[in-house]
Amino acid sequence: MYILRSLLVLPFALAFTLGSTAQTTLKDGTTLVWDKEITAIDDSLPYESMHAPAYKVPVYEATTSQVNKLLPTLLPGASFKRQGRMMKATGVTFPPASSAPVDILANVTRNKKQGNSTVSLAFLHSGTTTPVENPALQSAVRDIGVRLNKAIVQQQVDKWTKELGKADSKHTRAAKSHDKAQKKLAKTRNQLAKSTQEKVELQNEHAVLQKEVDLYNQKWNISHDPKDLKRVNKARSRITKNGTKLSKVIAREAKAQRELDKSSSNIPGVQQEQDAKAAAHVDMQRTVDALKRKLESIR
Repeated sequence: MYILRSLLVLPFALAFTLGSTAQTTLKDGTTLVWDKEITAIDDSLPYESMHAPAYKVPVYEATTSQVNKLLPTLLPGASFKRQGRMMKATGVTFPPASSAPVDILANVTRNKKQGNSTVSLAFLHSGTTTPVENPALQSAVRDIGVRLNKAIVQQQVDKWTKELGKADSKHTRAAKSHDKAQKKLAKTRNQLAKSTQEKVELQNEHAVLQKEVDLYNQKWNISHDPKDLKRVNKARSRITKNGTKLSKVIAREAKAQRELDKSSSNIPGVQQEQDAKAAAHVDMQRTVDALKRKLESIR
């Protein structure tokens, strides 16, 4: 059982090892280093009978659903409603665009092969189709892109921090199981040693009692004195009790030996499981640390 559990844990640990050292990419495609550029470039969004000038920025390792949920949190007061393939928020206060409220058009697309999304934003004077013209918009959209990418990586950090917590619990349980197995092994060894010592003492006592029986038998055979017969019977009674005790002790010794063999055979599996859980925990910690560094590198 322990070996099976360990084998189930090892591929999980190996997935982290391969991802965090050789490829710097986890199995789910999450990268552990930030080596990307965030640039807002010109774009346009079809709206009614026009193409509104827009800016687009990449959001790496993100789905359209993630970006759609995050976007309103970065634009206070923006309540986006879907209009066809686009979303629109009206009456939004966005100082980089204008001191007056603006309408924001947003379109999020995804490149499944690359695993990235792109968000395009256009700004219109509220209630019109007139684009807002402000040189500060490009920088503002880039800033939104930076915050979106940070939010995505923060989600990655949160996800693996949660997994790290689970791994820590599993590692703790494995360590406790290992300690428990070691204590049980030590206890079983003590029980075996105690039974063996008691057996030796009873065997020695049996030898002494047997000599007494033989001696009293000889006297009885010669004297036929009822007192000697009484001594014979008494000695035989003691040796019978001794034999009963010895049988029980031998049985306990055999049981202790079986338990010792079982406990000893479990130790390698328990140790292997603890090592596997410890390795998984170390790899997850390494992953979380790398993702935190990745988050700090986003500019």
